[in-house]
This record gives sequence, C-alpha cells and structure tokens, in this order.
Amino acid sequence: MIDSIHQSTLNMAFRCGEQFRRRYILGHIVPPSVPAGRGTGVHKANEANLRQKVESREDMPLADLQDAARDGYVHALQHGVYLPKDKVSEKNRLLNDGLNDTLRLTKLYRNAVAPNINPIHVEREFSINVGLPLLLEGRMDYQEKPIVGDLKTAGKSWGEHQIHKEIQPVFYSFVHEHETGIRPKFIYHILVALKTKEKLQTQDLTPTDRHYQALYAKLLMFCKMLETETFLPANPSSWWCDPRYCGYYYTCPFVGNELPKAWI
Repeated sequence: MIDSIHQSTLNMAFRCGEQFRRRYILGHIVPPSVPAGRGTGVHKANEANLRQKVESREDMPLADLQDAARDGYVHALQHGVYLPKDKVSEKNRLLNDGLNDTLRLTKLYRNAVAPNINPIHVEREFSINVGLPLLLEGRMDYQEKPIVGDLKTAGKSWGEHQIHKEIQPVFYSFVHEHETGIRPKFIYHILVALKTKEKLQTQDLTPTDRHYQALYAKLLMFCKMLETETFLPANPSSWWCDPRYCGYYYTCPFVGNELPKAWI
C-alpha cells in the first residue's frame, strides 16, 4: 500500500511503471544487486561517520569506516543477491569484487569527501503536506547550512550534467525550502569504482522555480497513476530495461517473458 511519496518510489514509477507495480503494489521483492550492496556499505560508513561528527567535528579513522562499510555490505546481501542468469556461475567472484570496491570507495570517501562535510543533521526524516493526496516523506543523508548532500556509488563516470536529470536533488531541495524558507544547494558526491582506480565526481544543483514546477507535475501524475492503477512499462530501448539492471526482467510480460505462477 502506498501511503506517502518518497523520491525513490517516484523515480522508479517514472523509470518503469511495471517495475514499480511489481515492487510496491504487488510486493514482489527482488534481492539487491552487488552494486546496490556496495552503495549500502558506503552509505553506512558515511552515516556512522557523520552521526558522531555532528558533535565531535572529527572524522572517524579509516579502519573503523571500512568496518562499518563491510558490515553494511554483508548485511545488505545476507538474504540473497540478484544476478543476471549468465553471471550466476561467477557469484563468489562478483561478491568478493563488490566487497573490495566497497572498501576502496570508503577509503576515497574518507580521504576526499568526509573532511569537507560539516553536518548539522544526518539521516533526518521528514514528512510534509504540500496539498496532495499523499505526504512527501523520506530521509536526507546529511545537511549543512544551506546545503543538502548525498553520496552515490557507481561503476562508471556520470555524464557532466547528470544531476539535472535526477529527481532526488529537486525533491529534497523542495522539502528543505518548504520547511525552512531557504533554497539550498544540493550536492552529489559520486564515488566511482573503475577497474584500476577510484574516482570522485562532484555535481551540484541549486533548483529554480521551473525545477519545482516540473517536480510538482510529476507528483500530480504519480497520484493519478495510483488513482487509476495505470502503470506504463519502460521503453524497451531504455538502458535500465535489461536483466543486468532489473530484477523483474525475466518475469516481465512487456519483454515477452511470463509472470511467475508463484513468487517467493
């Protein structure tokens, strides 16, 4: 049952309505992928560091952050991992590579990102009413004054203006301004695990009124989707409509596959 709007559900609904329907309406839960586990691990290291930094104003030692990242990675995948069928035989190697990527990105985070963050709020939950049938809810990674920030991990570099295509920066900035009256700058720290090295990218966005208007149009359409139970599938030419990135691909009727008779 959908009782509020989160940036992640909004993003999924517009990326692929069928994926959204399967996950949030039918409750078909697919285990996370190795990259998702990597992201969770680094996120847990960031959370542990910034929570104590609000008071200490000091970053934790690298060894402690890597322990937190390792625990987060293992916990995320302890009940299963999603792999494309042609990669199942490589499961152990892929899991080990994912852990190594998690640890090396945590080192990059500790050296190049953490020292530049001075948080005032970490993992702050919000719930606001903006006149829609559903509340806007979620949790922000961290806030400075007047900055909202988030960490991302990736296997390849982002395009130069990728942040302008993302829902999260405008969604969180909108919430921040609704609550404080101050329009923030949103910052992504993108930790990229290339094969031979790690790379840090930073992209930022201070939204305009047009960004907010576009977000509100998406929110209205999302509510209409729920009201009419109309969930359009992704365009099959989209890069995410692929078994490497979608755990529902092998049971998706819109690419010619069959729904499972039972879902476990």
